[in-house]
Formats: sequence, C-alpha cells, structure tokens
Amino acid sequence: MENKINTEIKETLLLTKDTFNILLDKVIQHFKKENKIGNIYKDSQLYGFGNYDDKKPNLKNDLELIMKGYVNGKYLYNKSREASSGIPLIKLSREYKYVFFNYLGYKNIFEFLNEDFFLLKQRKRQIELLNQKNNSEDYYYVSYYFGEDKQIHKGQVIIYNQWKNIEMKYIYEEETGEKGIYLFFGNITQNGGFVRFDTKSFVGNKKNEGAKLIFFIGNSSPSERSYLMGTYSGLDKYDRAIAGKIILKKIGLKSDMEHEVSTKVFDPIICQELNKKRIIVESNIRKNPLLFSKKSPYAQALCNTSGEYLLKFFIDKSAYNLRIMIQKYHYNIISLIDSIIIEDDQINVINKGQILDLDFSINGLFYIQKASIYVKLYHLIQKDHEVQGSFNGVDINNNIVAGNVTIKTLKEFN
Repeated sequence: MENKINTEIKETLLLTKDTFNILLDKVIQHFKKENKIGNIYKDSQLYGFGNYDDKKPNLKNDLELIMKGYVNGKYLYNKSREASSGIPLIKLSREYKYVFFNYLGYKNIFEFLNEDFFLLKQRKRQIELLNQKNNSEDYYYVSYYFGEDKQIHKGQVIIYNQWKNIEMKYIYEEETGEKGIYLFFGNITQNGGFVRFDTKSFVGNKKNEGAKLIFFIGNSSPSERSYLMGTYSGLDKYDRAIAGKIILKKIGLKSDMEHEVSTKVFDPIICQELNKKRIIVESNIRKNPLLFSKKSPYAQALCNTSGEYLLKFFIDKSAYNLRIMIQKYHYNIISLIDSIIIEDDQINVINKGQILDLDFSINGLFYIQKASIYVKLYHLIQKDHEVQGSFNGVDINNNIVAGNVTIKTLKEFN
C-alpha cells in the first residue's frame, strides 16, 4: 500500500461505515459458504442470540472457536444495526477488534485493507481514520433541553474524532410505556469562538436533516469546559419546527453518561435555566395573520399602548411614583428616571384582549423591586384620564406587597 499507517490499535477500533459494511458482508459470506447455508436465515440464528438453536450453525459458535472463549452473539448484530441507522463510524472494542478479521483469515484490519475489496477513496478514508484515532479521545455529555410535552429531556452525546463528529441519542417514553429512540449523527465545525453541530437522522433508509446546535466557547477548547450552553433548532417528534436553549454537561465515563440519562432525576439548576425556553412553529400554513396565535386578534389594541406614563403605586397609606415609557413597535418598558433601570420586562394582552399585563423588575433606589400590573386595556388606550388598576410585587425589603395603581398618560406616540 502506498499510504503509511500506524499499525498499533489502542482501546477501540474505529471503522468507517463502508469498511464495516464490507467486513460484515465478507463475514456473512464466509459463514454461509463454510456451513453451506442458503440466503434465508433468521438474524437471531445467524448471529447466535435470543431464542436460537445452538446445535445449528451460527456465527457465535464459529467465532468462539476462533477466540477459544466466550463471544457475545449479539455484538456484531448490534453493530450492523448501528451502520444501517446511518452512524458514519462504527466502534469495535476489546477482542472484537480482531476476531472478525481472524475469522476471515486476516491477522488484523491492516491485512484486510490490503485486499481489493475497497475503492481507492474508501481505503484512503479508513487509513486516515486509523492514523488520527491514536491521538484522539472520545468525550461524553448529557444534553438537557425543554422539549416535547412541556418537559425537560435528557439525551446522550458522544463527540469523537478530534471534535469532528458527533452522535446524539434521545429516548422518549410514551404514555403507553413504549420507548421511542431518536438517533442523530453529524459533523462539528469550530470558528469565531463558536462550535456548531450539524446533524442528520435516518428514518428507514432515508436520510433526513437533524438538529442544528451552536455553542459559544470563546478562545478555549470545547473539551476544557464542564458545561456547554447554546441553542438548537430542528424538528420535534411531532414534526413541528422548534428552537430553544440547550445545555451539555460533561461526563467522564460512557457508563456514567448512560446511567444519568436513564434516571428520572434532573439537576434543578439546569431545569431552572431551561424551563419554558422553547419556540414552537406549528406545522400548518396560516392564510390570515390574525390566526398566527391567540394574541394576534388583539395586536392592534396593543399598538395603542405605546407612550410615556406616570405610574403611582398605593401601598397602605403611602404612594410611590415611577415614570416609564412603552416603546412603539418594540413594546419595551423603559424607565424615564436616570437612577432606575427596568429589567425583565414583558407586556401581554390577556383575557381575550380585555386586560393589559405589565410585568417588570426595577433595579435602583425605588421602594418596589418587582411588579405585575393589571389594568383594563380599553381604558388605557383612551388616554384621556387616569386609569385605575391593581398590582402585586416585591418591595425593597423582599416583602410580598399588593395594592392599587394609577396610570396617567404623559405623552402619546402616534
């Protein structure tokens, strides 16, 4: 061979999908030829697992003669399932790095690669993989995101091939108790301080686009970080376009990753960060924009809320004034007092457009630190008198407070 290759295999042997499929085909051909088996043969009997007859020919018995010891009959079958699902790289570990090649009469994969089974590009890709594998390390993560059915979900993430490839596995338990498995694989790119995952999935023999994920890592190596926080976009199990926030938690061992994903216990810190962080676009076409969402029919009324206002909060026998602005189009709530900053603000039209909900936090020297205000929307957009409403919130001493509020229009925005 023209390519110089490192003939030392450590830990696991990585095969390209093409190399593995050729190996599998040669093993099955050899088995059927040696045992004079026809084309029809059940998988369980062929590989030697489950309810099979160990008195009849099977690969498990043949391989145990080569190994002179125990062989897991389902190992090769499982690997064939991985390859058919679309995973680009197949891992062989322990004695399985050699036994399939020995069964065919080869000492190892390097002798196997010398045969004329391969196209030039197939052999070249496998040799490149063998050379770089000795310097690479697999990384294991548990992924967390707020997903289907309004629940936090966990999944397995394996990163290998020097941060160039990724495998992701999610298991959903249905109401019937059955488990649905979703498997993704893909490529990783790094540039500009970001790591990007571009994945695919297989449904039968058809390859589909999978999730796209982006994580910021700055100038550090991604493997240095115990947590990666980023965004994802794709389709959920109900075929809806979705996007949201995702966190990857680094795990030392594969077995620990699998155990954490299998448990129903969730880290409360991660749940707090991810809860409700999800965008869903339903899989239907709206011919009328008033059908975009339940809020759409009342959008015109919301447009009339922009302007400058004086808020007066009444608590017991005291009153506290706050001047704010509601921006036109953007609907941000901004303080008109230099020493006060308004944060975490949100404006909602609720109760079929009848009530306006102003929710925000106040950072600065003001008695109220958090407030939710409810007023009649119709009265507010008239802008010709003080509007009466109610509020609840938290004061500067962290006491829960409630009372009445008046909103007076200072300036209208046309």
